[in-house]
Amino acid sequence: MNTFRDASILLVDDESYLIDSMYKFLKNKGYQKILTAKNIAEARFKLNNNKVDLMILDIMLTDGSGFDLLKDLRKKSSLPVIILSALSGIDDKKEGFDLEVDDYIVKPFLPEDLLWRIEAILRRTYQNKNEKIILAGGIVFDRERAMLIKDDEDIQLTAKQFKILDYLATNINKIVSIDQILDKCWEESFGYENTLITHIYRLRDKLEEDPANPKTLITVKGLGYKLLGDNKEC
Repeated sequence: MNTFRDASILLVDDESYLIDSMYKFLKNKGYQKILTAKNIAEARFKLNNNKVDLMILDIMLTDGSGFDLLKDLRKKSSLPVIILSALSGIDDKKEGFDLEVDDYIVKPFLPEDLLWRIEAILRRTYQNKNEKIILAGGIVFDRERAMLIKDDEDIQLTAKQFKILDYLATNINKIVSIDQILDKCWEESFGYENTLITHIYRLRDKLEEDPANPKTLITVKGLGYKLLGDNKEC
């Protein structure tokens, strides 16, 4: 991420006017990658199919509690979250911070206050994040653009391929078990092992000179997978 305004922000709230006003405000401040969801189901879909850097979450949603979404999220992700809620009780705030939210803002609020908190979190969270990683064979994994650069050619990744590769890159040169990948990259991990194998196969088509004999994304028999890199930043 080159600047704060390159961040992808997911707004989750069932009040249409609030979503619209926040969307326009952040757009006017230079944020271009803004996703919206009006309920938990939409939020899950956006989280599973998009690169999200920060989520702004209401608690009282039409199909359940935002706390339930947050509990599920925390099983597999440390994604920064700001709660934006009319619930102002101390118990509500405690539950939020127990679930490792980064901030809790009570409605009504000033848009500028939200903006300052967003930028403080992005500064703290992403100032040391490497956006490009050199993999074995000189392939560049560009996390910001969700693509590979191989022989000066840009190779686009699907949303699920990006999630899998991003998690492996977070653990570069380390063995990651199949269960860890499933827990991190699927909302419900049970029964998706064959699907993961298919995604690994297609990732190797993009990564490897000879996918049948991988040198970059290797299988460690009985343990899981390992993504090899040279640990250099671009």
